[in-house]
Amino acid sequence: MEQEPSLHPIPQLLSNHMATKYVFVASSLELFEAIASGHQTLQALAKQLDVPSRTLWIIADALVAIGFLEKVEDQYHNTQLTATFLSGQPGKDLRPILKLWDTVVYPQWGTLEASVRLNKRTLGFPEFSPGQRHIFDMGVTTLTVPSPEALAQKYDFSTHKKVLDMVAGMGVFLKTALATRPNISGTLVEMPETAQIARQNLAETPFSDLFEVDIPDGHDAVIVANIVHMFSPEKNLMLLNRIRQRVVEGAKLLLIGFGLTPHIQSRHLQRLWWPSFKSQRVRAMSIA
Repeated sequence: MEQEPSLHPIPQLLSNHMATKYVFVASSLELFEAIASGHQTLQALAKQLDVPSRTLWIIADALVAIGFLEKVEDQYHNTQLTATFLSGQPGKDLRPILKLWDTVVYPQWGTLEASVRLNKRTLGFPEFSPGQRHIFDMGVTTLTVPSPEALAQKYDFSTHKKVLDMVAGMGVFLKTALATRPNISGTLVEMPETAQIARQNLAETPFSDLFEVDIPDGHDAVIVANIVHMFSPEKNLMLLNRIRQRVVEGAKLLLIGFGLTPHIQSRHLQRLWWPSFKSQRVRAMSIA
């Protein structure tokens, strides 16, 4: 007789959402930052954060249960994970990613059923509020920080004179590329809302709006990073053809994205969740 399968994966899956919300709330309350200076009692934390001790106790003990805080007698302290990435310490600050997931990604996935039934986008970038757009840009930039760094290390820009950045994360890719060689210039083509934020990174770099003007010509390298997954194959082909018509002979296309890895498991994960940093790849190819 075949053994009945365990039902454990189902409640485990359902509890993941609650565990994640505990972390989101803690980050929003700046709980991890409050503990960064050392061990703190519940009463001290409640007073510092101006939160009722009863509800803060629920959050803090839940974080202990899922491994995001530790508790010794009546005092809480950060784990190595939260101290490194979520407490505001110098280095890899991943708090913008938590805010992105809480404020933008979770609301998006809340409309999944409607999107499936209607066969259309129900909450995409055009529907974001100004606040959500800013959070989206900050979160995605934080999420993709390793990618511009990897690009500068893996690709030699010394043969290029003019680089075109196509919607690649508020100009971070272009800024990194320009920093590798003092004799090259660049142009950023972005969505209008993102372009306003990107000006802080590239104050003296020419800008164009992706949807309102022609693609600038005369570039010999083009960065297309993390956008092909946003469009249909037909729109991607249209975009690449437009780029090809505007670049100089011998230009290189630097295609950067999560879907370029040959690892099968990574491809499966891409369908469920935003990919890990390690799944990004850079492909360079001639386009003219």
